[in-house]
Order: sequence, then structure tokens, then C-alpha cells
Amino acid sequence: MSLHAVDELDDAIDVTKGLLFPFDLRRWLKLALVVLFVGGGTGFPSYAFNFAGSSGGGGGGGGGDLGLTLTDGELLLAVGGLVVAVLGFFLLFGALGAIMEFVFVEALVSGEIRIRHNLGEYWRRGLRLFGFRLAVSLPMLLVVLGVVAAFFVPFLLGTGAELGLLFLLAAIPLLLILAFVVGILNGFTSAFVVPVMLADDCGVLDGWRTLWPSITDETVEYIGFAVISYVIRLVTGTAATMVLGVTALVLFIPAALVVFGVFAVLSTTPGLLAAATVVVVGAVYAVALFAVWAVVLVPVESYHRYHGLLVLGDLLPDYDLVADRRPDDESGSGGATPGDDSGPGGFDDEDGFEEGTPADEGDDGFGDGSPGTV
Repeated sequence: MSLHAVDELDDAIDVTKGLLFPFDLRRWLKLALVVLFVGGGTGFPSYAFNFAGSSGGGGGGGGGDLGLTLTDGELLLAVGGLVVAVLGFFLLFGALGAIMEFVFVEALVSGEIRIRHNLGEYWRRGLRLFGFRLAVSLPMLLVVLGVVAAFFVPFLLGTGAELGLLFLLAAIPLLLILAFVVGILNGFTSAFVVPVMLADDCGVLDGWRTLWPSITDETVEYIGFAVISYVIRLVTGTAATMVLGVTALVLFIPAALVVFGVFAVLSTTPGLLAAATVVVVGAVYAVALFAVWAVVLVPVESYHRYHGLLVLGDLLPDYDLVADRRPDDESGSGGATPGDDSGPGGFDDEDGFEEGTPADEGDDGFGDGSPGTV
């Protein structure tokens, strides 16, 4: 007997095409903004931050000292402030990403991308999801901090690092196990529990309580989904990363030539014009990469999420949120029949996108809280 995760691979392609085509650049860019926060699972990192420190001293101290020498306490305070700032940023980014999970699923189900309105609609459930993610990730975070401390404290104290190195090697298997468990929990939460929360207007634990009997009854199905999802994410993520990497390199060459050309012409007095050139070229470069990123990752992440929604509808027919998005020849999926508006994923019009309705006309997709906003 074939697994639902296998059966729905082709249907997920058809449903993704129904959302994204005919091509609409405005729709793709709005989806790209959402996927920016929720698309980490594609295998391509949304952000790459490099924090580089530069040394303030010139060569030998003494009279050339500009007063930048820090005491141990000041250095510790500066490092602590940097850690707090970075941690605060990633907490904020994670919280917004959790809220965007609901915005994304809502867009896939309804076909309407109303970012600002849905942020206001789902922020409470998003924060609950964020809290859950923190809770399940906390054990691994504590182990990582313990390993870092055990590895670097001996260096700072000047007592050698043999014990820290042994602790690091011993902790690697534990970290791998914790990473696997956390990955499964977060993956199933995003693929299955978030749609349940969306349909039932409930919290994360209630969503898991709804899903858990299905997991225990259909364990093989969920294991199959996990394996297949990992494989297709590995393939699509690697392909997306390669495309984006090549594109970034190709676009960097003309951008660098323009900047170096301006600096060569203004080599004696670079001034404001050179700085403005760097800013403008950098902005154009970033926008171009974002456009390519949208073209590549929007269909990739939409496909993965639709695949999960289709499998969820097969295993829990009451939560088939995309019943009307299934192909017309769909049979025996266990979900609602196409055209049935009674289920959680029912739609009012023929194709489910309701494009051109009064509520959609003139809306920029971000919602403004007006009565016409859904």
C-alpha cells in the first residue's frame, strides 16, 4: 500500500501551480516576504550574519594609544551587551517568523495574501508557537552553552583545554540526538499542528492533542512523511542554494565593476559621490537577489507546505484545509471532495482565490483594517 506522502508528491505540484500561476509578480513578492521568515526549512538560510571585530590599536601601544584600552570588566560588559543585542534580534526574528507561519498557511489555503491584517489576526497563536519552539529547543541550547563554556573557559583561565575537548567529543552524540528530536517536533508542528491551530483557533498543545491520536494510529505514514520530506527538502534546498549562489556571483561582477570604476575615476577625492554609488549599487544588487530569491524559494516552500497540507487532509479528513485545491481527478484521499464548502478549507468561488471580489479590489495585500479586509 502506497504512502500518502508518496501519493501527494505530484498533487502538491499541481496545487502549487494553481496558487502561483498565471504569474503575478506582486503576488510572488508578497509571498517572498512571508517566506523570508518561514522558509529556513528549505535548506537555504534566510540570513547570514557576519560579526567582525577590528583591533583599535596600531602597533605597539605607548604614546599612540587613543584611549581604547578596555579593562577586563569593560570588555566583559561589551561582550555581554553584544550577546544580548544579537540574542534579542534573533528572538524578535523568531517571534515574527512564528506569526508568519499562520500568515503563510492562511495564504496557501485562501489564496489571499494579506500580511498586515493576518499579522494582527494571528499574533497570539504565533507567540504561542514561538514559546513552544523555545521550550523544545531549550535542552539543546543548554547543552550547546555547556559545551562552549567547557571548551573556552579553560583557555581563558590558562589551564589547558584537554578536559573541554573531551567534553566536546562526548557531547556530540547527545547534540545529534537532540537536534533530531527538535527537528522532528518543529517539523511536524509547522506541517501539521499549525494548520490544526488555524482551523480550531487553539493553542499548540491542543493542536498536538488533536494530532497525536493520528500519529499513534498511522505511525508508518508519519515516518514516511518525515523521510520523504527530508529528502525532497535536501534536493530542493541544495538546488535553490546553487541557483542563488551562482546568481549572486554573476550579479556581483558588474556591481563590483561599477563601484571600482567610480572609485578609479574619483581616486583622489572619493567623497560623497563614491559613497552614494556604493549605497545605490548595493541596494540594486540586494533587490535583484531578492527577486531571484522570490522566484526560486516561493514555489519551493509553497510546494513543501502544500505537500504537508495534502497529507494532513488524507490522514485527518476533518482538517483538509485545501480540499478545493486538490486536482479534479483526486480520489480516495480521505479528504473532502472538491467543491465542498463545508470543510475548514472550503472556498466561496470556483477556484478558491476570489480574485477581483470587492474585498480584494484596491487592497495592497497588507490589509488596512478596513471593512473590506478579510
